[in-house]
Amino acid sequence: MQTIAVLDFETTGLSPSRGDRATEIAVILLRDGEIVDRYQSLMNAGKRIPSQVVSLTGITNDMIAAAPAAPKVMSEAARFVGRHPVVAHNAGFDRRFWQAELGLLGIPASQNFACTMLTSRRIYPHAQITGYRHWSICCNCLRPGVRTERWPTLK
Repeated sequence: MQTIAVLDFETTGLSPSRGDRATEIAVILLRDGEIVDRYQSLMNAGKRIPSQVVSLTGITNDMIAAAPAAPKVMSEAARFVGRHPVVAHNAGFDRRFWQAELGLLGIPASQNFACTMLTSRRIYPHAQITGYRHWSICCNCLRPGVRTERWPTLK
């Protein structure tokens, strides 16, 4: 029975290398396709959220002002994920923020990541699907009975 962490960030922008920061993290732990635990928190990283991001995510600057500090949240999230492999939709994005936020705390971010977006594009290479439609297809990859050992990054 392998446990997989499914992770998603909301952020102030697209690139931690340009100063963008995480505003929310959500993680569920899956074992045999069943949710066994979950963690979610807004976080205050001291960075203002641009109005176009507020429109996209619904997370406001007032919400972040009342949220726990980013170091506290990310320390808790790192302990929660542990050494489990991570699955994310558009994993390159989430992995960059995972590594950047943990890097600010000096916490190693050595988990393997698998990308459900890339997986769905490989499974359905000719499909004209984008965004959340990709995500709904990818959820099928995480249901009970799907063999994750075929995903080399989750070994």
